[in-house]
Amino acid sequence: MVEPLLPLNLLKKRMTMKLSIINIALIGTALTALTLSIPADARKGGKGGKKAPEALFTRIDADTSGTLALDEMLANIDTQAQKKLDRADTDVSSEIELSEFLAKKRHQTDLSAYAADIVQCVQDAKDESGDANIVVPTADKFASPETKFAALDTDLSDGLSLSEITTAITTHKTDAFNDMDTDNSNDVTVEEFTAYFESRKATRIAVKTCIDELVDDSDPV
Repeated sequence: MVEPLLPLNLLKKRMTMKLSIINIALIGTALTALTLSIPADARKGGKGGKKAPEALFTRIDADTSGTLALDEMLANIDTQAQKKLDRADTDVSSEIELSEFLAKKRHQTDLSAYAADIVQCVQDAKDESGDANIVVPTADKFASPETKFAALDTDLSDGLSLSEITTAITTHKTDAFNDMDTDNSNDVTVEEFTAYFESRKATRIAVKTCIDELVDDSDPV
């Protein structure tokens, strides 16, 4: 039985996870694992003491226009995809097989059986806290690793090719850009960019807390 939710500010204090292998990627789509990681200097706040989202925004803003266009978000996709493939393709087959996909810790946890409860828990946390930054995920965000792999394997070859990885990254970044562009101007301002990361942070906290509340550490997952 799920215990009643505490206020979100108290839940944040209980963030020591019972499942150490649960990764932030669990709140992403099936292709979250293939997205570009935030550069190290951005994660640490960037040079000159900039906040992390602002530092990342500056790196992406190649034309220094003060706004981001979609083509800037999609820059260097081919290089990124190749690096993803090279790191995971341990048998040098030019594809990422399921076993290689599952070798990543972020793909070793199956929360599909808890999906509906996690979604409801996050909704309750949003309602009770009034935090508009929390985005309630859909149940498919917690699909099994095998289901996520199958969604990426569009040619049914039982392996993820460079083309499929490139497509996955492109789709994810395009979706992220559209979510950031709240005024539909086809440009993302630093304020929209920062708000997107604040929303991701609030959502991540809520999801992690709900997983901690719902999943017993003795349960096989």
